[in-house]
Amino acid sequence: MTISQLSHVAMEMGVILLSNGAETYRVEESMHRICLALGAQEAEIFCVPTTIIISITMDDTAPLTQTRRIHTRITDLTKVDEINHLSRKICYEAIPYDDLISEIGRINAAPSYPYVLQVLAFAFISQMFTLFFGGNLQDSCIGFVIGIATKLLMDLMGRLETNSFFINMIGGAIAALVAVTASGLGLTTQMNTIIIGSIMTLVPGLVITNAIRDIIAGDYLSGLTKGVEALLIAAAIAAGVAVPLSLLRPFWGG
Repeated sequence: MTISQLSHVAMEMGVILLSNGAETYRVEESMHRICLALGAQEAEIFCVPTTIIISITMDDTAPLTQTRRIHTRITDLTKVDEINHLSRKICYEAIPYDDLISEIGRINAAPSYPYVLQVLAFAFISQMFTLFFGGNLQDSCIGFVIGIATKLLMDLMGRLETNSFFINMIGGAIAALVAVTASGLGLTTQMNTIIIGSIMTLVPGLVITNAIRDIIAGDYLSGLTKGVEALLIAAAIAAGVAVPLSLLRPFWGG
């Protein structure tokens, strides 16, 4: 395998890992092991949440450095798991370059869960957390509706390439708007419970977890970056919830 082919394989696998929710230290470690398993003499990898830099050295070949920007980040742990499995397989057996590229392309193009299932997942998460925080069955049904509305509007804004800060702000606003309206119509007396349960679909749990794990692993730059991202998401949710509460509660007697 040539140095350019090796770099291409390692970079493509790293991009899939980083853009689908893997920790920074996992990306760096996986890419390093892949490079050495494929014949690199030395490999230096540097990752932050939006960039991967790889530098490879092979015998009798000039060093090769490549940089890739990550423009879109989602959470798809199935792809992370499959890339991890492929990286372990590379370390234990020789796989031709064409077969590797074909398998990487298959993993990257694999469809996510059906859209209807994703919408229902948002709905049931909102419903169950509303019950968990002390709401009754009627409150949980309102949470169910909020979950559906949140997912649909967030996806619509995502297709319009809206900034993630405003997407989470709108998600929080939807939760508060529906809850305040339901309270004003006499459908519930536990408006706060509904809001808290509904915004749990927006809480950046994976980002917070990865930030802590990166800091523990010594990747302070990536950890702090993800920590700040989590704080900004939390601020956006809080700002979105605050607007309907401030504007509508006086009209409903709150």
